[in-house]
Amino acid sequence: FEFEKYNEWVVFTDLHCSPSSLTTCLNVLEEVHRTAKERGAGVLFLGDFWHHRGTVRVDCLNAVLNTLSEWEVPMIMIPG
Repeated sequence: FEFEKYNEWVVFTDLHCSPSSLTTCLNVLEEVHRTAKERGAGVLFLGDFWHHRGTVRVDCLNAVLNTLSEWEVPMIMIPG
């Protein structure tokens, strides 16, 4: 993606994805993607993607990566 092409950004933060919130988090990601596509915008994530720092369950990681692999807009993620 060429980030300079995007003048608008959908911004979200503090997803705190965990096994107990995975379904909700995937729904949020789908809604963020849909909104960005409708607006011709990129996505900016401001941190706290995972609930537990330093440990990510493989099933959660795979579910998130599967969802993000279908995205058609750029995303910039800031760790935090």
